[in-house]
Amino acid sequence: MKFAIMAGGQGTRFWPLSRERRPKQFLAIAGTRTMLQETVCRLSPLARPDDVYVVCGRQYVELVRDQLPDLGPEQLVVEPVPRNTAPCIGLAALHLRRMVGDSVMAVLPADHSIGRVEEFHAVLEQAAKLAEQGWMVTFGIEPTFPATGYGYIQRAEQIGEAKGRRSFKVARFAEKPRLEQAAEFLASGEYYWNSGMFVWTVGTIMEQFRQHMPELHEILLEIDADWDNAEKREELFSRAPRVSIDFGVMEKAERVATIPCALAWNDVGNWRAVEDLLCEDERGIAANTRYVQWESRDCLAHSASGKLVALVGVQDLIVVETPDVVLVCRKDKSEDVKQIVEELRRNGPAEYL
Repeated sequence: MKFAIMAGGQGTRFWPLSRERRPKQFLAIAGTRTMLQETVCRLSPLARPDDVYVVCGRQYVELVRDQLPDLGPEQLVVEPVPRNTAPCIGLAALHLRRMVGDSVMAVLPADHSIGRVEEFHAVLEQAAKLAEQGWMVTFGIEPTFPATGYGYIQRAEQIGEAKGRRSFKVARFAEKPRLEQAAEFLASGEYYWNSGMFVWTVGTIMEQFRQHMPELHEILLEIDADWDNAEKREELFSRAPRVSIDFGVMEKAERVATIPCALAWNDVGNWRAVEDLLCEDERGIAANTRYVQWESRDCLAHSASGKLVALVGVQDLIVVETPDVVLVCRKDKSEDVKQIVEELRRNGPAEYL
């Protein structure tokens, strides 16, 4: 099995720590290793060093090389321009087909946290066997609360079982729901969080591109025909549709399977998600730095420079300090941090992007 790690995201909801020049996958959010390094490390010993490939934009090539010095040049797949996950995965599949032929391919985001690594390995191995049978496999995270920030997968009939882990055909994908609908999903027992992790063979995903995204498939074939022409590759890739793999392929494909799993998974999608990675005190305050509080509770304090954070009479706040920015945000507005980034793009000052 080969592993394609997607490391091209902008991480705007993690501003001001995550910036255009160094987005969150290249940061140590809650530990000593960066999220990209953690993603690669957790594949050992399941993956050999030469089984791992990283997909990123040109502006992040040096960051990847610095953080993964053992990564060979042929293991780095460079996106000429960002075009969402379907074109990203298509380029990675094309590269793998040229390197190793029709192998099993796992697609993993570079910015997720997984606590139960041995279980993760077991699910990967089970998914690889399904992929060899022509299935496109998703990891369905067993939900623990009615989350409105995740997409969902509904299971259909069971198609297999291995060591007590069942696999199911996917009935449908559901977009991020309202709270009432999320509660219904949880109560039904038929829905799982869509983790954004996939396993299939290179041949299977290329065939699905041909069937469901013919425009992208044709672009990939043209790139393949003149692989070493960087200028032509950029021109072709810039014409690829900006479409996610879920919308472009997974929601339309027939042989889609899910393996429900409990991985202590966190997509670390915004600052509020960091609470799950840090220890909280008896007042619900989580921090990566020293803090003092008075009549405060349920807050997150994060300092890039190790400053002492003082909280007085506040609750449900996120406080993030970097050398040039201080962010103060209500927890229920953590998704809207990206709106500050958009405002800076429109009106500046640009040096804070």
